[in-house]
Amino acid sequence: MAAWNSVGMRKTPHRRLRFIQRWILTATGWTRIWASRKLSGMVRRRSVYNPLDPASMPRWYVVRSMHGSIVESRRLAVDANLTHVFITAMLAWMEGGWAISEFSSRSATFFCTRGTERRMVSIDPTDPYDVPMYGGAHLAARGDEPD
Repeated sequence: MAAWNSVGMRKTPHRRLRFIQRWILTATGWTRIWASRKLSGMVRRRSVYNPLDPASMPRWYVVRSMHGSIVESRRLAVDANLTHVFITAMLAWMEGGWAISEFSSRSATFFCTRGTERRMVSIDPTDPYDVPMYGGAHLAARGDEPD
């Protein structure tokens, strides 16, 4: 005879449950000791990515308006000290009368404002003028070729 619990579900030993049923128990907060033992070997957090670390690929110093248009862009040397470039840029904008409103060294971006103007200054790993080609876009016709 089957035993029922207080919410109307049949009590079944865990060894008889299928994989998806065991997974649902852990995903809905009904975690059991055996589930926590299985998950204890997993990596708890990913390694931290620092965009200001030295890189073998070129980087770009990009200034954008808050509408996304590029105000200024220049390619940085491959061996440039990106942390120095980032801090020097912040100081140059502050000396120019701009107020730094927020910044993040994790994304190598800072925002500055002066009056009603606002700029986003970043160190990007890609050329801001390159047109991204997603999926099979590079296979499509350009439009100026006859069919």
